[in-house]
Amino acid sequence: MRPHEETAGPEEGAGGESRRFARTPEDFECLVCGATVRGDGYTNHCPACLWSRHVDVHPGDRAAACRGLMRPVAVEMRARDSILTHHCVDCGHRRRNRTAPADAEAALFALARMVAEEVSRHGPEPAGPQRGGQQVRGTGPGSGAPRRRGRRR
Repeated sequence: MRPHEETAGPEEGAGGESRRFARTPEDFECLVCGATVRGDGYTNHCPACLWSRHVDVHPGDRAAACRGLMRPVAVEMRARDSILTHHCVDCGHRRRNRTAPADAEAALFALARMVAEEVSRHGPEPAGPQRGGQQVRGTGPGSGAPRRRGRRR
């Protein structure tokens, strides 16, 4: 697994890795396309088809009970790297991970194109966290929620 942006902060150790990050080098065979993948301890997904597997609670710990396949659903191209978002087809868990130099550019661009086509057809996904398939309603400005006045007693 690659370290996430979400794990940075007070728990961050030397080298920018979280104390919750466990480097686990292991090779695997992709369950989707059958490619043999050489793991380097940061490998989280198949570089050929970009699919992953839901095996970690924290990166590298292999503690997730689900073990479902994780479909690549989004790619964010940034100045220095790219971020893949995977969605577990069994339990619905989402996780963001950095791409690797070995990832197939054609697969990354195909995913970006697919996401762009979906957005043009159906509009963007809801931006906020979701609970039970429903958008969690915010209380900030523009959320449509009633504004609370004064102190609540």
